[in-house]
Amino acid sequence: MGASTDPVYLRVLEDLRARIRDGSLEPGARVPSRNAIITRYGVGETAAKHALQVLASEGLIEARAGSGSYVRRLVVARHLEHDRPAGPGSPFGLDGSPEPAERQVETLVPPPHITRRLGLAAGAPVIATRCLETCDGDPVQLTISYQPRGTAGLAADQVVEELSARPALLAEAGALGIAAGATVMVVERVHLAGERAVEAADIIIPAERFRLRYRFRSPA
Repeated sequence: MGASTDPVYLRVLEDLRARIRDGSLEPGARVPSRNAIITRYGVGETAAKHALQVLASEGLIEARAGSGSYVRRLVVARHLEHDRPAGPGSPFGLDGSPEPAERQVETLVPPPHITRRLGLAAGAPVIATRCLETCDGDPVQLTISYQPRGTAGLAADQVVEELSARPALLAEAGALGIAAGATVMVVERVHLAGERAVEAADIIIPAERFRLRYRFRSPA
């Protein structure tokens, strides 16, 4: 339970989260209803509702219409390999049965964070490629890459990546087959030729399903 100075819903949230993680509430078990939480913890309806919403956003419970909320059966995370021996230079991949990626290519004005990453003037168009990779019928990762005009043929000699986590956007969740707001890992990548950015990409991966594993070649 949280300290008395914590927001009320946090004390409820921490207790329910702990009960799920220690197995007191097993996968498939029904989570206390909003009314049951109000009675058990002596809190208001807003706090009870907020605690359940956070547990759902964390992927710990799922709501079933007309039935209530239940503890989710957590999947075993698989490894996505970076720069595999069989796929050098590839973003990430599984050693299972990869399927041909779905690709969409169009010319557009990129979002502001991509414009900044590429060092472009506001409103400058790029060639955007949206690629959804699947394995055994399940979505694995969504990659959206952006290439400025005039950079074709320029060979990148450096790749910089930044890794973060955030809630999935609605379109991302739909493509990846996850709940809206579920946590995704985002690899923000930029390809550089000298000091010039020649390509930028956002690689979006469901955090619950996968772990990223990097392989580095050590110097002799």
